[in-house]
Amino acid sequence: MHLSYKHSYPASSDDVVALMANPDFISDVAEHAGATSHDVRIEGRTTHMEMALEAPNDVRKFVGSTIHVTERLTWGDPDAQGVRRGNIEFSVAGLPVNISAAAVLTPTGEASCVATYEGELNVKIPIVGKKVESLVAPSIDDAFAGLQRRATHWLTR
Repeated sequence: MHLSYKHSYPASSDDVVALMANPDFISDVAEHAGATSHDVRIEGRTTHMEMALEAPNDVRKFVGSTIHVTERLTWGDPDAQGVRRGNIEFSVAGLPVNISAAAVLTPTGEASCVATYEGELNVKIPIVGKKVESLVAPSIDDAFAGLQRRATHWLTR
């Protein structure tokens, strides 16, 4: 299933990249997502987060009451125009579910930028995979919307 998101941020792309590599910010995102536990680590240009979440009602029969999600976000150096390219990946422990999206962070002014995420949600379960994708997609939409909300909050405080 194709995924596409566009976020506008009230800060420079450098500030957004720095925020997304801030363990306190990533912890805040996890807490606002409803994580019952989480772990954050930064390794070079890559932010890693592992969190346990209550499974959405529609997918509990497939996954149980809790899901363990791993997220990895990496940003590259800016090009001559200040555009940064990266990648964001999500996986669910013990399940053939993964999300991979190309990320592009484009300056739109001295203190503003736009992030676009284009990728795919894949659930590799014979026969029911597409149905599970459609059940999981709203949670992915919520996760990306939550990332934008929390980032905007942090960048404007």
